[in-house]
Amino acid sequence: MPDFKTVFWSFLVGGTVLSGLSAPAARAADVDQDVMNRGAYLATAADCIACHTKPGGTPFAGGLKIATPMGDIISTNITPDADHGIGKYSEHDFEQALRRGKRRDGQNLYPVMPYVSYAAMTDQDVHALYVWFMNGVKPVAQTPPATQLSFPSNIRLTLSGWNMLAGTETQETGDSASYDRMRRGRYLAIALEHCGTCHTPRNVMLMEKSDQYLAGSPLSGWYAPNITPSKTGGIGDWSEDDLVQYLRTGRAKGRSQAAGPMGEAVEHSTSHLTDADLHALAAFVRQIKPIDDASDHEPRDGFGKANDIPDLRSGNLTRIDNLSQKAPENLFDANCAACHGQNGAGTVDQYAPSLYKNSVVGAGRPDNLIMTILTGVNRKTADGHASMPAFGSTSDVQRLDDTEVASLVNYVSKTFGSGTYTVTADQVAKVRKDHTPH
Repeated sequence: MPDFKTVFWSFLVGGTVLSGLSAPAARAADVDQDVMNRGAYLATAADCIACHTKPGGTPFAGGLKIATPMGDIISTNITPDADHGIGKYSEHDFEQALRRGKRRDGQNLYPVMPYVSYAAMTDQDVHALYVWFMNGVKPVAQTPPATQLSFPSNIRLTLSGWNMLAGTETQETGDSASYDRMRRGRYLAIALEHCGTCHTPRNVMLMEKSDQYLAGSPLSGWYAPNITPSKTGGIGDWSEDDLVQYLRTGRAKGRSQAAGPMGEAVEHSTSHLTDADLHALAAFVRQIKPIDDASDHEPRDGFGKANDIPDLRSGNLTRIDNLSQKAPENLFDANCAACHGQNGAGTVDQYAPSLYKNSVVGAGRPDNLIMTILTGVNRKTADGHASMPAFGSTSDVQRLDDTEVASLVNYVSKTFGSGTYTVTADQVAKVRKDHTPH
């Protein structure tokens, strides 16, 4: 059984996930500490902080804009403030929101809140979460802006029909901490970590396709890849230890590095799970039904080799005030080679990873390579701080336009990956638009 107390207090001391929270013992001396510790661990496993905290904001105070096909949905304050958060929620109200998608006033929540997955949580775990949120989280007197969607998405009543058609996961029973390894892994994947929310494709009504669990899906400009154990389109050539290393640190050497939403999930959630839970989660994912991908016909991390071109300079200087379009190799040399090397091998310690044998560069879809260039990488775990500057519209180093990004993506793919990309400036513009809240 995971030592919830040890994990919880290590978070407090480390000042990572739970920074900004007050010590439970000081605020609720009469509350069962074991229940509190369990609730803290569950909140971390469920990654509540990722959606309910805006950049630079107070933990769980809401305000994050989440881009969806329906429009931007703004996350709510889930601190125990009575007027601005969930302080007036009874445990029944809390359970209805968490597992049924119903607010205290009876209105439907938008399914960007993964209640479809959380429906599988046990009563014991829902209780522990409630106790912790009400006693272990600092109340914040702040109301985020209300979500404003256009008709008919703004009619929350229509979600009742969606809920009936979409269904929810079946509620688990018993003590989830005592489950055997495979059942625990399933519980983590389906309920707490809600992996399917991002990695399972959806139909035209935005419902998860249950027969394609974890087969990959677009996600706000990114692409949550196929993580079924397919030998070609998924992660069938990854070992359990590879997966555990990736979930703990955000990188698996010679395979992949986490950025974007997955980087956040690693930073705030999976990197804080116990070893037993990480192995249980990895073991479960490795035994689900493999689904071959329509775009990836070889392992994504199997492409490429070092670029065997001598780094010989011509002696011709490039004027910095020359605004003419640069050739792809010049774009790479100016923006990428300093860290990844002109041969693409990265640094010796792989802090700057190799661009070959890299699942982002070798993927059949260019979305994640485009997004990595536009938004960079910013991931913090106990393994260290992984950072790459962004080259998009908010860049502090060099802002590349859509044509330049497309040219660079195609060059990197041709030089270090499958060489199949023919990305256009219009495609880059669309990825920017899909990612940016409006």
